[in-house]
Amino acid sequence: MTSDVAVVADVPSADWDALTVDPPGGHVLQSAAWAEQCRGWGWRPRFVRFDDGRAALLLTHGKPLLPGFFAYCPRGPITGGDPPEHVAARAVSLAAWSRAAGATILAVDPELQADAAFEADLAAGGFRITEEIQPSRHRLVLELPGGTDEASLLRAMSKSTRQRIGAAKAGTVSVREDASGGRLADFGALMDATARRKRFDFAADRGFIEWWRRALSAGRTRFLVAETSGQLLGGLIVHLQGGHWATAFSADDAAFRFVHPGTMHLLRWTAIRMALAAGAPSIDLGGVDVAGARRRPEPGEATWGLYEHKAGFGARWIESAGAHEIVLRPAVYRTQGLLRTLRRRLRGLAARS
Repeated sequence: MTSDVAVVADVPSADWDALTVDPPGGHVLQSAAWAEQCRGWGWRPRFVRFDDGRAALLLTHGKPLLPGFFAYCPRGPITGGDPPEHVAARAVSLAAWSRAAGATILAVDPELQADAAFEADLAAGGFRITEEIQPSRHRLVLELPGGTDEASLLRAMSKSTRQRIGAAKAGTVSVREDASGGRLADFGALMDATARRKRFDFAADRGFIEWWRRALSAGRTRFLVAETSGQLLGGLIVHLQGGHWATAFSADDAAFRFVHPGTMHLLRWTAIRMALAAGAPSIDLGGVDVAGARRRPEPGEATWGLYEHKAGFGARWIESAGAHEIVLRPAVYRTQGLLRTLRRRLRGLAARS
């Protein structure tokens, strides 16, 4: 199976999102809106069309003092419903184009189920598995097949999940859609607090609030908030991509968990109900990977509680393909590594002085 790069443009076509976000495996990180967001951060978006009719957003960024550039196809190339070997062929084609254009390294991380043939084809094309670029590899997905209703979803939930939803409903917590994004800044503060508490890398002031607003304006995102008497208790951002709904960011105010139990359960339940009403075939509740290991968490590990929370809705664990990279200019790549090591050592010396 081969798939060659046919066209590379600096601006998206009018049907770009229809090619990269809407089909199976599509993702908002392949959208025109994400391309513009990254352009503001110094990346150069390349809008790639393949000769098989598929497309991929490729982000490129130069390296100071060195030739070449870094290339990344975020959550792509998408599957589009094609067999995994077709996706691998498009990744190999991207590598050939990137090498010719002067790239030092290319990374890809399409959102598709783990597949041995995909891994083998990428390895044959020179790719190697690498640490995840996005926060999570694997996913917890709740299927919403035809005939599903709210009653059947509630029956499939764990007892504790139903109880927490009921507790939130019985209290003063209300959930609404904030279509204008009026509480995005407050939600960003909750995300920052959650990142500090759970020790993961996130900062709202890196441009996330701007991105969320852009995604809302593009019609690719829903923003739900839980409140009581004007106090923001929690929030949930959901993307519409790949023909389904997918939760992307969530956070709550830890100080109110005992006063208003079940807030996050009610938020997710609201998102599930909205996805069901919209006719979505599934809702992706996101990942809970163990950092570094990239596997299902076990009792006692940091993400076990979040796994139980999402699995309690009846979602099933989906093993997904990992991120891969290919070194295209080994000499430059080795030089970059040496410079990174030197900078770390110099920073260490400066800190001790």
